[in-house]
Amino acid sequence: MKAVFVDFEMNPIDKEHRQLRKICPGEIIEIGAVKLDENDQEISSFKEYVRPKYATEMDATCQELTGITMAMLQQADTFVPVFRRFLAWCNEPEENEYEMYAWSENDWRQLNNELRLKKVNTKIDAVAWMLDHWQNFQQIYCNLLGLDNVISLDKAVTATGETFDGQMHDALWDARNTAKLYTLSKKKDEFRKVMEAIIKVTTPSEPLTFSLAEAFQKARR
Repeated sequence: MKAVFVDFEMNPIDKEHRQLRKICPGEIIEIGAVKLDENDQEISSFKEYVRPKYATEMDATCQELTGITMAMLQQADTFVPVFRRFLAWCNEPEENEYEMYAWSENDWRQLNNELRLKKVNTKIDAVAWMLDHWQNFQQIYCNLLGLDNVISLDKAVTATGETFDGQMHDALWDARNTAKLYTLSKKKDEFRKVMEAIIKVTTPSEPLTFSLAEAFQKARR
């Protein structure tokens, strides 16, 4: 089965929309993703900006981190058409033949809330599959290390002795670096070797002896 790694960049909804913010505090402004085949080779990528519906300006911190400006989003489509294209891309070439991964729980929560806000039917087969086959790779990764606390994506990458490819807080590069950790974590001997320093200075919450499949099961929604 193929594996899709996704990342969202978000911007807060304007404060004047108080009721909407109760459903979803922010809106996705960029979707980035990569798809790996059964041999863990990248075979496709997806990157699109998303024009927000309920914000007229970028949050200063968000703009500083992502480099995305409101001017960059003006020519982009709004969430629903971009999400539909993303959904179609995930299902190519075979429908519902992938597992979805993101770094942290925040992306799943954001998507679920925004689908409600934008009134997208989550019972449609393709949407339901995505939500039901979504896994938090940050937690999976920390389970493998026996860490009590989660760590950031950039720290997870640099801890392996690797460099963070591309720009942090760029949705496509964040997704690609998550996929990089996934591929490494499946190489059992290599993974243990490069993570030895971290394992030595942490107190595992449980032994680092269970398999990747067991770790995935622990984090599965």
